[in-house]
Amino acid sequence: MKAEQLQPYYSEFDVSNRILLSGHSHQAWPNVAKDGLLACFSDAAKHIDDKWGAAFEKAEIVRNFYRDLMGESNAQIALGQSTHELILRFLSDLACFKSKKNSPIKIVTTNGEFHSMRRQLDRLKDLNIHINVVDTHPAETLAERLINELDETTDAVMISAVFFASSRIFHGVGDVAVAAKNLAIPCLVDAYHALNVIPFNLYDWRLDSAFIVGGGYKYCQAGEGNCFMRIPTGYNGSPIITGWFAEFESLDQAPGKVGYGKGQAAFAGSTYDPASHYRAASVFTFFKEHNLTAEVLSNVNKEQIARLWQGIEKMDLPDNVLSLPSHSINDNAGFLSLTTKQAAKWVKMLAEHGIQTDSRGDQLRLGPAPYVTDEQIDEALSCIKLIAKDF
Repeated sequence: MKAEQLQPYYSEFDVSNRILLSGHSHQAWPNVAKDGLLACFSDAAKHIDDKWGAAFEKAEIVRNFYRDLMGESNAQIALGQSTHELILRFLSDLACFKSKKNSPIKIVTTNGEFHSMRRQLDRLKDLNIHINVVDTHPAETLAERLINELDETTDAVMISAVFFASSRIFHGVGDVAVAAKNLAIPCLVDAYHALNVIPFNLYDWRLDSAFIVGGGYKYCQAGEGNCFMRIPTGYNGSPIITGWFAEFESLDQAPGKVGYGKGQAAFAGSTYDPASHYRAASVFTFFKEHNLTAEVLSNVNKEQIARLWQGIEKMDLPDNVLSLPSHSINDNAGFLSLTTKQAAKWVKMLAEHGIQTDSRGDQLRLGPAPYVTDEQIDEALSCIKLIAKDF
């Protein structure tokens, strides 16, 4: 379905009158999202405290959507309001935090991680935990350099499939996960910027042994509160940070002991606002009804990125104004990240022309979405060319 045909379904977000190149950060919701929110209210009003049966049905629709995206129909999926919440549960399940360790705690990561992970790991440094931060550049040797950091003293490796500032795909993430598995090191992969925008089959990526975190705020159009963590098959944890929902399946819990269910149940949270899952379930049903599969959306995004990339390339702008990524377009994921020392100024000037973008440091990020038309992309490119004259 072409963007022009999709736009009426997103009229509440006024996508036809605004150029929303912020799809990598927050995509517009289809109008049916409102139906989900209203249904949540209706069920709460009708069922009072018995609403949870209906709410858990919505939660299962959310789990199944993520299972389909990853190509694992029986995946163990723990849900959470944010990836940070789920990362905390993962960290609290590491053996080094549950028993005395003779050597220092060591976690391996990169300097390209999203704030949820980056900030928490930085804070752990203050607790004398060794956080080994590997530079993402040069990208060609990143997997090898990460693997070289892994040894019998490593307690976890936490990395991304796509780096959130540059949109560069980390093709070697599977090599790292396999190396970690061979050393019995827990591996967590942030797939937020991969899911529903580039093909992400767990087995093709060789990530079947990894914990995977992601969510619906970006390319899944599900809004806030729709994050998940995929638990490796056969893994049964006992995280220190644990909600009472994790007791649902531990029927044989001994008095005075903290019991856990198996698989995803061990990482369950506690009472939450189910409106997020109602909204997501409506959106995911909309996707299915309109054949907006991960493959279709990936192809649409690839064409849009190529249009943006080639449009910027034709402008032949000086590097000190705007420069294309150092990586190839085949290594690029769902948004285009342009280097400029005045990225924040670019965001402001584009906003004055009705074009929504964002920036991270010296990166101006342009994120298309399936409801953005070719004409809107071309209008944005014309505006960029015009603004560039002022730099």
